[in-house]
Amino acid sequence: MSVTDLQFAVLSSLAAGRRHGYGLLRDAEAALGKSLPVATAYAAIEGMVSRGWIIPDGEEVVHSRTRRYYALAPAGFQTLKARADQMEAQARLAHQRLRDATGKAATA
Repeated sequence: MSVTDLQFAVLSSLAAGRRHGYGLLRDAEAALGKSLPVATAYAAIEGMVSRGWIIPDGEEVVHSRTRRYYALAPAGFQTLKARADQMEAQARLAHQRLRDATGKAATA
């Protein structure tokens, strides 16, 4: 299953609890270390809703603006866990290879 970095960041944010769209954008920017266009973030959110990874979880009006909240769906939990496990295995392999390469000349 393919999960983009942005999707991973949003799913990870929602694993900590429900968030509104703008909060998800800010969390994703912090996790990715870069600014994101608002339209890109909301397109990713809508895509994850359509995949059943996240679900709308209410809305409220704050300063005349509607905040839409989202929560992690069971399918999103499983997707996040599978991708995190995959990333962890890849990191373990990379670290092992780095340890094995210590002291050896690098060849290209």
